[in-house]
Amino acid sequence: MKHAKESGDRDRRRGGFFLLTSPLRTLLQLSKTKLLMSIAALLAVGSLAVAGTWAAWTAQDVNGGNTFTTSTILIDDNQGGEAGSATATGVAMFNVTNLSPGSSATTKCIEVDYTGTATGMTLAGTLGGTGQATLQSELTMTTAVYNSTAGAAVTTPGTNTNSGGCGSYPGGADNSMGTQGATLASWANGTAYTASTMNHTWYKFTVSGLPGADSNCATYCNKTITVTLTWTLTAS
Repeated sequence: MKHAKESGDRDRRRGGFFLLTSPLRTLLQLSKTKLLMSIAALLAVGSLAVAGTWAAWTAQDVNGGNTFTTSTILIDDNQGGEAGSATATGVAMFNVTNLSPGSSATTKCIEVDYTGTATGMTLAGTLGGTGQATLQSELTMTTAVYNSTAGAAVTTPGTNTNSGGCGSYPGGADNSMGTQGATLASWANGTAYTASTMNHTWYKFTVSGLPGADSNCATYCNKTITVTLTWTLTAS
């Protein structure tokens, strides 16, 4: 038996080469096959990546230049005042000097215009001046009204074309703002009165003179009170 095994081993070695038995040969052949398949797979992936890079197209569709612009409004009067898309201070309607006990009342008018679609309009009064504390309870806002009939448009916005005149004040019904005949202190108490949303509206104001009983010069002489009227427009 020993000689037979040695003879078999010699038979498996020929020409200096060691002949593989069947199981080992199969194993190496399978490993070689898997290796070749792996190499082939890597080459295929690489070729796909290269082919994909070469075949990729890019394009962009652009919609530019979209704009968003705010609207604008303008409120102005025929005393030269305006606000909104343009601004100007304007000229005061009232410039009453030399008030004395028993002096007469003074009436002035103003027309207010606007551009845009009005959704609200208010009027508020503010008092000031070195003599406010003394005169605010002595002078009265005898009349504060607007007319429900529209007038003509302000001819030159930003320019005084009226000087407080009431010659163009239209006929028709008047609408009161606040208590008529109330003292200035009471009328201008921080309340914003509802004004007209109708364009080209005329407003009329009458402020009383100094009462005859206010004759004590030490109390009433050389006093100044100011009244600021502010229209606030809400529009779109």
